[in-house]
Amino acid sequence: MAFIKTTIALFLSIIMFISNGITSFIPGFIREPLSEDELRALVTDFEQKPLADEIVVVRGVSKDERAAIQSLQGLVGREAASIFINFGGFEAEAELKDLEAAGAKLLYTDENGKNWTLENLIPRYLSHIKDNGYVLYTNSDTTEQINMAFNYATVYGWLVVPQSVEERVKAIGLEKKEDLTDDTLDFTQQREFYEEHKDEFRKDVLIHLYWMASGLRDLAVQQRIFMCYVEDDDYLARTFRDRLFKDLEPASMILGWCKYEVKYTQCASRFGHYVIPSDHSFNTSILTCNRVETAPMAQKAQAPELNPDKHYVAIVYSDGDNAQWISNGYAEYHTWQSYNIDTPITWTFAPQMKEFSSTAVKKAQDNNKMNNTFISGPSGAGYARISFMSAKDIRQFADRTAATMLDSGLRIVTLLNDPPATAYDEWVYTNKLKNFAKYDNIDGGILQFDDDYYAGGHGKVYFENDKPFMSVRFSLWHPSGDAAQVNNEWLKEQAEIVNSYSADIDSINGYSVINVHPWTVGPDDLAYFVSQLDDGVEVLPAAELLAAVAENIPHKNAKPE
Repeated sequence: MAFIKTTIALFLSIIMFISNGITSFIPGFIREPLSEDELRALVTDFEQKPLADEIVVVRGVSKDERAAIQSLQGLVGREAASIFINFGGFEAEAELKDLEAAGAKLLYTDENGKNWTLENLIPRYLSHIKDNGYVLYTNSDTTEQINMAFNYATVYGWLVVPQSVEERVKAIGLEKKEDLTDDTLDFTQQREFYEEHKDEFRKDVLIHLYWMASGLRDLAVQQRIFMCYVEDDDYLARTFRDRLFKDLEPASMILGWCKYEVKYTQCASRFGHYVIPSDHSFNTSILTCNRVETAPMAQKAQAPELNPDKHYVAIVYSDGDNAQWISNGYAEYHTWQSYNIDTPITWTFAPQMKEFSSTAVKKAQDNNKMNNTFISGPSGAGYARISFMSAKDIRQFADRTAATMLDSGLRIVTLLNDPPATAYDEWVYTNKLKNFAKYDNIDGGILQFDDDYYAGGHGKVYFENDKPFMSVRFSLWHPSGDAAQVNNEWLKEQAEIVNSYSADIDSINGYSVINVHPWTVGPDDLAYFVSQLDDGVEVLPAAELLAAVAENIPHKNAKPE
């Protein structure tokens, strides 16, 4: 009898083992959703340091000197955020006012009335430079050298110094600890440095930054983030980057940007990670320390009363995944608010924007007028292509997305992807959607399929967990890619296409998502386009459109006729 029981138990154990092994790879296998507390623990937080009582404001320095000061900014910011570099523009002035409002005294000059340069900054913060040392590199136009110099600063606490300012820092008393100027710094050397020091860098964030960009380097030093840059056409270099991606924790954040957008984001997605375009996000080491209270960015929408004689659309202004676009003015959004047009426009917004600048989030909220609303930027927690993610990776990315959306209050997820090529691809894709639909704080989604200017889904809606995920049907995106070629004649032609859509509130035929491409269609163009929509078309916020679809049409996948 004991033998039979043991055999049965062993058989059941084998069945469970096989079942668990299989379900870990089946796209349709959905794990139970995480609790709110578990989700909140998943949000990628930068280590928040206090703001110093006095903040020095640097302006008018050369690019090379600025790079050296950025490394000092990061080193000092490990204890208290104390240095702000004014890159110019009205947004910098607004950020400085926010720092003053937080109680910091802004110092534009030293006690002798001199602007801040290396000569007076280094003595002021000398105790933050370890061993009075510096790492030398050629100049700020040498990608591998500048990134590696900052990696040295992160590990050893030395100042980063380009050759053009070396004599000045030597005169102050700093000593050269490492010289990179004679190194070609191929990826073998970078890999050796990384292997030796990888445990000294964060495992949930990577910065991918080319030489011409000036953002993020202060953040890299402050938060101990490894930096690199790889072109996707360089096979040997890609093997190094693949190693970096592989070593990261699941669903990690890749900051910065690239040259070949599609290949780069596909690669990050294959490893289960997501990208935050942020190569020109300035002063992040100090802005992330100035946290202001922000309200939830959205509320759960209710389906509105519908007129059966109208076609209902949501107009979605895209590219809100771009953190630098939001923190450097969010110009299209704020310009649109100034028009006081009562047509509700939906704006994509990076859910993790509070990490980069909560003051920029608050500014967008405070300036919100006329029923404008926010949804997540593509693709959820950040720019990713879920068709390239494994079943395991998509579950973890969906968890991270739900976490960041819970933290921001956003409730509609935007997903950017290549269109499914076959029925099987579509089956796999829709099974991946289940991972997002299982969360109560995600009410549905907007699907942007790369083909046909984000309109490759042709308006098809997918239902998962009774929640609609609706693809873009029409894209207001000039095919030339040139904003100068957009004129009223073309805009009127586009409006006439939308005016031709049928009214049918009982099927997907009566609902459309319109994507607006920000790099060719500006606020003035959008205002004219909206003015050309006839009385048979009504614009709703995206969340209300999805709520109307969920309430009024059968919950089955459908495509407009």
